[in-house]
Amino acid sequence: MAKKNFQSAPKPKNSVSPEAIEAFENGGAGHDRPRKTVNNLQEPTRRLSVDLPQTMHLRFKTACSATQRKMTKEIEAFISGRTKELEEEAGITHK
Repeated sequence: MAKKNFQSAPKPKNSVSPEAIEAFENGGAGHDRPRKTVNNLQEPTRRLSVDLPQTMHLRFKTACSATQRKMTKEIEAFISGRTKELEEEAGITHK
């Protein structure tokens, strides 16, 4: 069997422009994207990962689907309400 020589193999050409690379680095996957908030202000987002038991996730997903609600919006509403409760308990006030 002949021995392979990888030095003579053709190399792929870089078909991506430097501008496209820079655009990806500045706004590509993994970067926060502004989104509208309740106050209609542009604000960067942060990802929150939560491990849930499979049955709890399925029940929540099913309930949201049955009521035509987005899971994300329901979680945001819960966190917002609970944050207000915790801030009141802690005596934290906002201007």
